[in-house]
Amino acid sequence: MSDQEKNKLAMYESVINYLNENRDIISNVRSLPYTITKLRRVMDSIKLKEKELSSDILEKTIIASNAKEQLIFTMIPVAAALFAYAKQTNNVALKERTRCGQSFYLRLKDRELLNHAEGLLVIAERNSANLKKLKFNQKNINELKQRIDDFRLSLEDKISSFISSDMVVYMNGLFNDADKLCANMDSFIELLNDEYEEFYDEYLMMRTLEYHDQKSELMEMEEEGETES
Repeated sequence: MSDQEKNKLAMYESVINYLNENRDIISNVRSLPYTITKLRRVMDSIKLKEKELSSDILEKTIIASNAKEQLIFTMIPVAAALFAYAKQTNNVALKERTRCGQSFYLRLKDRELLNHAEGLLVIAERNSANLKKLKFNQKNINELKQRIDDFRLSLEDKISSFISSDMVVYMNGLFNDADKLCANMDSFIELLNDEYEEFYDEYLMMRTLEYHDQKSELMEMEEEGETES
């Protein structure tokens, strides 16, 4: 869920709470309580879908993280074998390319690590005959190839969970439904303007996203202050 969608959800929540706190006023408009109930149902659907999406993303993130660890674990002996071969043959370029340990691999971003692993695989395949003397064989190369494929697929699966077109369309539809219900509420609340001016002004403030943007910024500043202290 984007920051704008989070602020919208906070706005819906604030509006509903405010209207429920003023039931004696809103009861003067027959259709208003029913519209509030419908908005609450749409909000519940948004929260449920977001929870499902977050759970799915978390699961795929864990899978990708495990695949990354396995890839690094497999890359280390490959790089070590190539480095040893580079020292034997005094291949300076290869020594620089393979002078890598676990800490180096952990600092790389996902795509950087994947590119590095693929480059390492190419070099290992090219020098496979020479590496046999170092007890490095085709089994090691095949394992690296498999770990690369596993990590690549886990990344693609992780990314797809963020940008699923069906999910985006569904969530957009829910927010559109909520916005329409809020627009209906606006027209109902307008009927109360003359008699309950203070209530009306407070409602209009609640309905602005800028109000909730400011609240979010203040909350973030307070959390940062608590963390620093």
